[in-house]
Amino acid sequence: MPRIADPRARIDLLRAAEAIFAENGLAAAKVEDITIRAGVSKGAFYLHFKSKQDCFRQIVEGVVARLSACIEAARFDECAPPESMEALFEGRLAHVVDLLEFCWQNRGILGMILTGGGGTPYAYLMDAFAERIERQAETWLRHGVEVGLYRDDIEPAIVARLVAGTHERLVREIIKQPRRPDIESWARQAQDLLARGLFSAASSAVVDRTVTKNRERDERPREPRARAKTG
Repeated sequence: MPRIADPRARIDLLRAAEAIFAENGLAAAKVEDITIRAGVSKGAFYLHFKSKQDCFRQIVEGVVARLSACIEAARFDECAPPESMEALFEGRLAHVVDLLEFCWQNRGILGMILTGGGGTPYAYLMDAFAERIERQAETWLRHGVEVGLYRDDIEPAIVARLVAGTHERLVREIIKQPRRPDIESWARQAQDLLARGLFSAASSAVVDRTVTKNRERDERPREPRARAKTG
């Protein structure tokens, strides 16, 4: 009677394989190293995967699928009129932070994919993913121009590539950091710089009012905190 594959063992193997691939690269990684770290036999490995290459392919496809889910959740094709853009701006920032946080958590595998480290043959998946981001960004930009959020003199197809390229470089910088950077600060800086160049006059006026309001709030003297009574 053939052995039945254990789903929990597959999860353990994928986690162990991801760590081994990130440490050693695809070419140098050994199935035995993966099974020892996962605490299972070689036979269990081959119940789930044809080879280490097949295992790596499944890991890569899983990472790309989760990246795609992050992009879908962002709904960058939705825009708001200038008067309600503050909430839109913060909502988009939160989605970008989630995406970059995911990239940091999966920096080992993403680093291999983006650099082709260890002979990884799946960089084309990231290229296809980048093209998808560009298409979505172009849709978002065109709609933003229509509702008056963005300037009407931009070329969405070109700007979409600039936006996608900015975020790709941001991902590359984040995943090579030795310690977790301030991801929200990095994302906010990138978004501020991009948005400032895209905003229509009406949108810029809303942003300027918001910035002034926040600055006044931050500079307002604060009441000293009352000391807790003792005794």
